[in-house]
Amino acid sequence: MLNQVFPIHGNKIFSFVADTDSLKFSGSRFNTVEEFLTAFGKKLSLTNKIEIKYDSIKSVRKEDNAKTVKISYKTFAGITGSCEFSFNKEEDCELFFNYLEKERYFQRTIETLTPFKAIRSHILGLVLTIAVTAFAYYQATGIANGTVEISGYGKARAFDALLGFLGNKGVLAVGGAITAYILYKIWLRYSNPPNQTRLIAPNGY
Repeated sequence: MLNQVFPIHGNKIFSFVADTDSLKFSGSRFNTVEEFLTAFGKKLSLTNKIEIKYDSIKSVRKEDNAKTVKISYKTFAGITGSCEFSFNKEEDCELFFNYLEKERYFQRTIETLTPFKAIRSHILGLVLTIAVTAFAYYQATGIANGTVEISGYGKARAFDALLGFLGNKGVLAVGGAITAYILYKIWLRYSNPPNQTRLIAPNGY
């Protein structure tokens, strides 16, 4: 585990290395650990870099039948941070979990989530979807009535142009379809909560 660089995908991270002190993530791709560590050690770099010390990790979690690994850790400011990523190869994930359990003394547990825990992130997505749909409906109605002007620059202009194309009924149709899908996922997860593998840090977090 210590002498490998693993291809992953996440939010602007594509490579991962576990060394003796920490877990390191980079926004670039590398073939060898030496290349990774050399680039990671450069102070001036535009590449996204994340370092998580082992003693700052609270837990590592992964649901069955899901690829995303979620690491919760304490940042230098004392607040809880998170890092989410997926291994390109399934066997690499098990190798990582075995390393934390056997070499870093994390305690592995497997539990069935409670119905609430299974759906809470989806509830947030549902609330955001409803809020965005309501805003988009108001904006599309204003554009159609001429009371709202299309923004003049970049992404805002593209968004307003899309709303003008869809119209308020189109916005409701799209928002309603997304809302219905999220509600369906909530129902599935609530009625049959998934199992979750969790690695708890040896420091008692």
